Amino acid sequence: MASFTNMGSARETSSFLESIFKHMTDAIIVIDKQGFVVGVNPAAETLIGWSAEELSGKVHVCAICKGIATCSEEATCAECFREKLNVPSFEMRVITKSGHEFPAAASSARLPEESGADFVVILRDMSEQHRIERERFHRVMTNYVIQAQEEERKRVSRDLHDGVGQALYSIIVGMKVLDQLPMDEVMRHHLAELQQMTVRALEEVRSLAVDLRPSALDDLGLVPAIRSFIKRFEQTFGIESYLEVEGKQRRYSSAVETALYRICQEAMTNAAKYADTDQVFVRISDYNNRIEMKIEDHGCGFDTEQILIQGTGLGLYGMKERANLLGGDVKIHSTIGRGTTIHVVIPLDEEGAPLYVDPGTYCR
Repeated sequence: MASFTNMGSARETSSFLESIFKHMTDAIIVIDKQGFVVGVNPAAETLIGWSAEELSGKVHVCAICKGIATCSEEATCAECFREKLNVPSFEMRVITKSGHEFPAAASSARLPEESGADFVVILRDMSEQHRIERERFHRVMTNYVIQAQEEERKRVSRDLHDGVGQALYSIIVGMKVLDQLPMDEVMRHHLAELQQMTVRALEEVRSLAVDLRPSALDDLGLVPAIRSFIKRFEQTFGIESYLEVEGKQRRYSSAVETALYRICQEAMTNAAKYADTDQVFVRISDYNNRIEMKIEDHGCGFDTEQILIQGTGLGLYGMKERANLLGGDVKIHSTIGRGTTIHVVIPLDEEGAPLYVDPGTYCR
């Protein structure tokens, strides 16, 4: 691009600068010494909703600016950029003619005395960037919460199994020793009842430990863990359940295996509670570059849009969150009277780890 000194006449220079002013995608606002707007480019008209004619000499900058961001406050007028000699860049809260408020990246510069104005402000709408940052922060925090939950589940499961479980087992062994001692029938009857109660308590503790975090998931992998869950599911709810596995069976990253196991667990539990079905089908398909899982029932079905509108689909929301954190997706198809299918897809790399993941939200 030619420099101003090489552009020839003053008229050519003026025309060139005017073209830049008009075609800049950032909003440019020129302000006089009293703080009134005396000039704007088309981008500024679009951004703040006022026309140049409505603004020129009639609207004070304070009607547009709601304050600048500082380290201590979100928006404040305590240190207005108009009072500073040089504020190269800052964040500004802008309010439009209609009253809509949004954040903008701003920079300002003093103008020479002969220009007839005091300073110029350049604005860029940051609403979309802030939205993206909020969503990323939400993903990061959700990932931390899920990881913390799984670690706590693992710890409690281990404590139940190795602590309470082993203590109950020792009590059972001790009562079996006592049963060999001579005693009357009444005492033997009470001892037998205590043995039965302790055995039931041990079974419940083991069941809780498995529900919290099945050891098979960490030791053997996704498919064995789901196969084990299906057996317990059938015993608990009396619902026939079938598992079909397509493609090669291999280990996946811990994050993928945990997410798919929890989604399957949630989907099957929901089917048992709400679907009024006597069968559930689970299909896991490994396509090398992705893993897919479908959980299907032929129950009563539901209106997916209505569930989300009413805000009652927390389990469905949790499934989507888990998959989205790994760059995957969950689609829920349900027809009233015909059943529900939950379809999960997670893209994978060659090592079975999620392929498309924000580095800030996932730890291998």
